[in-house]
Amino acid sequence: MAIARRLHGEVWVAGSGSLVDEVVAALSPHGVVVVTGEPGTGKTWLAGRVLDAVDRKRVVIGCRGLPDGPYVLVREMVSGLAGGDLRPVLAAVEADELHHVCRALRDLLGAWLVVVEDLECADHRSRQVLRYLVTRPPENAALLLTWTPGAEPPLGTRLSSAASAGMHHVEVGPWTAAETAAFVGRSCAGELHELTGGVPVLVHALVNHLSSEEDQPREALRRKGVPRSVSELVEQRLASLPEQARPVVAAAALSRRPVSISLLGEVCGLGAPEVEAALAAAVDTGVMASADGRAFTFHPPVSGIVVERGLHPIERRRGHAAYVAALHRDQDAPGDLVFHSRSAGDLVTAARYAERAVQHMNTADAIELLQELLAEPDLPRAQRGALAVRLGRLGLGSLAYDETVALLRGILADGRLPAGLRGELRLDLALLLANQAGDGESGRAQLRVAIAELGRRPALAARAMSALAVPYWGSCHVAENLRWLAEVERTVPDRGDPVLLLAIAVNRASTLAQIGDPRAWDAIAELPADGATIGERRELLRGCANFSDAAIALGHHLAAADFLTGAEDLASRSGPSYPWQMATSNRLRLDHVTGRWDGLAERAKAYLELATHTTFVAVDASLVLAQLALARGEWDEAEEYLGAHGLRSMNGWYGPVVICAAATRIRLALVRGRTEEAVDELAATVEVLHGKGVWAWATELVDAGVEALLLTGDPVGAKRLLDEFAADVAGRDCPFAHSMVPFGRAAIAAARERFDDAATLYDQAATLLAALPRPYEHARALEAAARCLPPSSGRLTEATRLFTTLGATWDLARCDHLVREHGGTTGARPGRRGYGTELSPRERQVARLLALGRTNRQIAEVLFLSPRTVERHAASVLHKLGATGRDELRPEDHG
Repeated sequence: MAIARRLHGEVWVAGSGSLVDEVVAALSPHGVVVVTGEPGTGKTWLAGRVLDAVDRKRVVIGCRGLPDGPYVLVREMVSGLAGGDLRPVLAAVEADELHHVCRALRDLLGAWLVVVEDLECADHRSRQVLRYLVTRPPENAALLLTWTPGAEPPLGTRLSSAASAGMHHVEVGPWTAAETAAFVGRSCAGELHELTGGVPVLVHALVNHLSSEEDQPREALRRKGVPRSVSELVEQRLASLPEQARPVVAAAALSRRPVSISLLGEVCGLGAPEVEAALAAAVDTGVMASADGRAFTFHPPVSGIVVERGLHPIERRRGHAAYVAALHRDQDAPGDLVFHSRSAGDLVTAARYAERAVQHMNTADAIELLQELLAEPDLPRAQRGALAVRLGRLGLGSLAYDETVALLRGILADGRLPAGLRGELRLDLALLLANQAGDGESGRAQLRVAIAELGRRPALAARAMSALAVPYWGSCHVAENLRWLAEVERTVPDRGDPVLLLAIAVNRASTLAQIGDPRAWDAIAELPADGATIGERRELLRGCANFSDAAIALGHHLAAADFLTGAEDLASRSGPSYPWQMATSNRLRLDHVTGRWDGLAERAKAYLELATHTTFVAVDASLVLAQLALARGEWDEAEEYLGAHGLRSMNGWYGPVVICAAATRIRLALVRGRTEEAVDELAATVEVLHGKGVWAWATELVDAGVEALLLTGDPVGAKRLLDEFAADVAGRDCPFAHSMVPFGRAAIAAARERFDDAATLYDQAATLLAALPRPYEHARALEAAARCLPPSSGRLTEATRLFTTLGATWDLARCDHLVREHGGTTGARPGRRGYGTELSPRERQVARLLALGRTNRQIAEVLFLSPRTVERHAASVLHKLGATGRDELRPEDHG
């Protein structure tokens, strides 16, 4: 019988489980269990748990460290067997009569449990005795043997690999990646699994050794060293390594990747036969393994770090210099050359190779390489400046910006930098601050300084000016943005770097698009359809992201969809970047405004999880989730999402998302009866818009503001707000704004009880909104028109259909309530099918709100029902779902 089992992570950690029970059963009352596995996989742990689980006489012997001599293990075993006649065994041992030793020891064991660990370390004679006992087990004794697989099985090939009568095999192995992740519970679990090979004892040791902030285990271990327990485990294997193999293993430890025989030969100055012999010895001892038949790596990789850390610093530097000499002709290894040059202390050479390396690396890896090199305090100024320019350019397309910003600030603090270089670096810093960091005011301040420093570099100066023309950045009036745009057109040279000139053209088109200037379409059409280089494609991708953002806010939804399609194509050919993340978040907003709400909340939440490292990019997803929650009557959740960093203009970012978030806060405050809060939010945001002098992307704010002012009894203020908005957008290309002007006028007319005029204006707005399309606002316009007309109007039926399709629960309930007030129903008519054990639409609404923790009274308020009706629905929901309480319900299961 064989117990062919891996030792799973959860069993090893918990200290109990079926495997321990199976081994105990296999040893009761007699039997033989052999446990094999690599060091650290849990053999000793398993033996210990078995000993804890049994109540019988036992003797436990560890073979590691025993003297090398015949019958040493047998003598240790006999000395632990108290109470029996030891003389026959000891006499046979003294006479070296193997057969007599075997028989005498078998008779002596009686009902004992014998545990022998690390049998591969036992002397040859003792292993022969154990082989005899395994093949002829005593009637009442039990044997539990552990060993580490190696070149020579301690009981011979047949017994070590196959089950015999009464003998059981247990193979313990490393954890899977999933088991490691479950135990580690940190983002670095994947790298820890790779470093340790999933060996449980190594995973335990490293998790306890590394702090929760150290999310790059490999670098942390190289910096602070490995735990002593790990070093000892590796050193046990190294101890049996032949002396002539040690230099080869040491050289291999200096490489960051699997290393070939030929490269190791060049580094060590040895021929292929010597290297092959050394690697064969390293594989036999379990220190190294063949990666693909041609290259070799450490097994597990953390062993290489132990070896590397054990080298003298001078020896390490010489080894890295040898790698540089061996690799300098390899055109495919610029990254390795940077690493080895830097490790050898040759920073000038490392900088030269870094210039070459970043041309062949993805953006994230290239930025990491440059950041590491620029962090070297001894890097000469000339190399530091050149690499910083590279870093700045790459950083503009990257999501991770904190470290790059800090490095650029530090380099700019060097007063000896030439003005032109300083201006170029400051330009990159400014763009990072205004874009990725969302700090428009700081970005603009840096841009103004950069322009002065770039006096002799007109193309770069024009690039900085074109950034100052962007209206979303900073609190300045749009007139200032347009002055900078005019200055760009006077300054930009006719010829120069194609990427730089394209960036300026993209900014000009973006500025015009954001303010609804009709000239934007010609400016966009003048841009090339594609780029000849990755740099040009990335600028066009940035343009598509900017244009889609503006188009969504202004109401050009078909154009926005086309821009996002273009962005997707460009991103597929230029790699992941910050502009592509912008375009992805814009897609969420476009889906929201055009009514593609099915699965939108799940997509937005997934995007939030992916964008945790760049919170400013993620604000679109937070806004979409807040708007969806408001439409569902989930007001607590809406308020939480509106608290996301970046949804207020704290740092001088005044884009559509910020203004739309203010509008959503006003609506939420009105729903919750906090009218004073709504009016304060409106006043603060209108002050911002007065400062900007442009209203093109403030349509949602004006809509919510008119409602707030009317509810507080200020129709004059509402008209004044709407008139100012209408006057500004009249000459701009912003169809959403033009659609909502009649909506606002209708609301004011209804407040003055001019219902026929109001209905006509609402119908006009509904027609315009349907054409965009903006189905949610379309439905609101139809509902509002229906409130101004006799109950027989079909507008309410269409509004109900639209709200149902969208999943706007709260709005739908409001329409239902209006119909019920007039004695009708939007629900099912006679003859409808019954729902049986399925939840009805109303019950699904109630179930979701129950799962979110709402009380019956709160649900009644959202769904315009009586608390008693909600109570009845709640009881039906729990009954149909077989739930005993509300805490068993999950929101995601009910829409």
